[in-house]
Amino acid sequence: MYEAIKLNYDYKKLEPYYNQNMFYYHYYVLYKNYINELNSILSKFNQNRLNNDFNDIQSLEDKLSFNADSYILHSLFFENLTPIPNKTLLSQELIEHIKKDFISYNVFINELKQAALNIQGPGWVVFGYDRYLKKLLIIQVENHMNQILVDFIPLLVIDVWEHSYYLQYKTNKDNYIKNLFNILNLDVVSERYKKIGIRNSKIY
Repeated sequence: MYEAIKLNYDYKKLEPYYNQNMFYYHYYVLYKNYINELNSILSKFNQNRLNNDFNDIQSLEDKLSFNADSYILHSLFFENLTPIPNKTLLSQELIEHIKKDFISYNVFINELKQAALNIQGPGWVVFGYDRYLKKLLIIQVENHMNQILVDFIPLLVIDVWEHSYYLQYKTNKDNYIKNLFNILNLDVVSERYKKIGIRNSKIY
């Protein structure tokens, strides 16, 4: 059974950038509903295997993709927030890799913000590393599962579904994205990058 990740910060201290009521609804209601649905779907898969009956496989696969990706992306999103962003830093190794793949760090930040502002409909913006392409990329993930790359490892996740900002920012997504950058945990991003284990100096 999957469970919600435990927050290592007091979400109320994300104010004023992320309203505590909005966060509560996002984490304790929406996120946990996705988790409950994911566990229910996996239980249904197990039941089908016991019965050797897969007549509803297409519907279950669709629901699995939607809810599993929602669980993963939300977990990563909540993990990469912090009330004390001024004390977090990207590792020098990751900064150099960003400069190599995005021309400059400023270009990277601008591309990240523009990807978030210009996604069509509900979705996510994810910065990560594709092991097959051997490249850092920023991708837009529509809904929870469309446009995901197969060998892509998320490093930083930004939720741009309306439920992640509407209660506080209404239709002002620009202001939401701007303020969200004030509470991103860059230590977490660097730690995720470190775990990939890139050791090829040629990337620099």
